[in-house]
This record gives sequence, structure tokens and C-alpha cells, in this order.
Amino acid sequence: MTLSPQSYIDAIKSILNSSPIIQEWTIVDEKSFSDRGHFRVRFLLNTGDFVEASEFFVLRDTGIEQHRYRYQWMDSTKTQLKRRWDNAPHFPEVPTFPHHVHIGQEDRVFPSIRMGIIELISTLEQLILTNCR
Repeated sequence: MTLSPQSYIDAIKSILNSSPIIQEWTIVDEKSFSDRGHFRVRFLLNTGDFVEASEFFVLRDTGIEQHRYRYQWMDSTKTQLKRRWDNAPHFPEVPTFPHHVHIGQEDRVFPSIRMGIIELISTLEQLILTNCR
């Protein structure tokens, strides 16, 4: 199968359907063009926690690259931040700038890597299934 923005979105949907930690999910926005796309989804984890994930991505010769992303994991009341991964360019002191993660609260910022929704789900599975939240 040739990689395309639509096939990437289809792969995300397949993983959302098959993940053992995702209880339900809803697409907020989906756009696919020949060379780029956007996907925004909200999902409920089997722990009761809430996640909102949004990414704008581009198709490169090497594959899909997340251009802008924000993945926010909240508690069930949606008032307590668990983690938020993003690449907003507002922490230049972080060695992985602009990629970073907020853990527990807005001002607790740590280095991170560029990731997509597929890697986000894999990371959440590892954290939840090993109970290391």
C-alpha cells in the first residue's frame, strides 16, 4: 500500500478501534489532501481518563511528518492534566525544542520527541498497562 494522508488517517482509526485501553472515540475534525492532512479526535480511556489529540501533518519522501501537534491527557473530570505533548515553540531551553511534554501541571515541562497519534496511543498503552501514570 502506498502511504498517503488518507491511509495514515485510516491507520489511526484502525488503532483507535483495536487499542485495549480505548473505550470510545469521536472524530472532531478530519481533512486529507494529496500532500497533507489534519486529524483531531477525542477518546475515553478504560481508566475513565480523557484524551484529545490533534495533529497537522505533511507527506514527505520519508513518510508522514507531524507539523503541529497537541495531545492532552486529562483525568475523568477534565480538570487535572496528566500529560500534554506538543511542539508549540514556547520552551526554547528544552533540549528537544520545540518538542516537549507537560507532566502533571503546565509549568512541569520535560524533553520529548516528535510523535504522531499512533505513537501517542502506544505510549498511553505502555503507561496505563504498566500503571506508571
